[in-house]
Amino acid sequence: MPHDHGHIDPKSGDRRVSIAIWANALLTVAQIVGGILSGSLALIADALHNFSNMASLVIAFAARKIARRPADERMTFGYGRIEIVAALINYTTLILVGFYLIYEGGMRMIDPPQVAGWTVVILGGVALVVDTLTALLTYSMQKGSVNIRALFLHNLSDALASVAVIVGGTLIILYDMRWVDPAITIGIALYILYLAFTEIGGPIRTLMLGSPPDIDNDAVVAAVRRRS
Repeated sequence: MPHDHGHIDPKSGDRRVSIAIWANALLTVAQIVGGILSGSLALIADALHNFSNMASLVIAFAARKIARRPADERMTFGYGRIEIVAALINYTTLILVGFYLIYEGGMRMIDPPQVAGWTVVILGGVALVVDTLTALLTYSMQKGSVNIRALFLHNLSDALASVAVIVGGTLIILYDMRWVDPAITIGIALYILYLAFTEIGGPIRTLMLGSPPDIDNDAVVAAVRRRS
């Protein structure tokens, strides 16, 4: 099973993931503090998304290390499948976060609180920079690893969520549209759920030892029969 794209050596890849972990950890703390101080649920939603992203990065980092171990007496097929397990954990985390945010956003739609728009815009901008950096760090690595692909999609959704947060903060500043904050929270949550449910089938299929979806099974059987 391939783990890294051919042009990225393992140590360089580990450094990239490590940088992304620290960047997302600092961003998560800043967004949670900023969300509490500003009263923005959308900012906290983005922080939770970034926190799940940081957890995904930590899992991916450990999975990359474990996957490079050679096969032994206990694991005769090697440790490569750990990356599939990590991807499944990542997508499951996204689903849980998505449902939680929909619930919280719905509660706030009933009675939208006062939100400090400038804090939301500034921290949303910082988040967008970090999310874009993380996506760039993992882009070239995601082509040969389902684990890193899960991370890259995570990062991409983070960046889009940050854009939505910035737009929401701007509308609050200009028009005092407080309902926009929980509305954007629900929008982020729905996108998270769409992303997770779309991608989780691949790791599940692999763990269940199912055939790849792009293979014509009838053609394979016919080819084997012709050879026998």
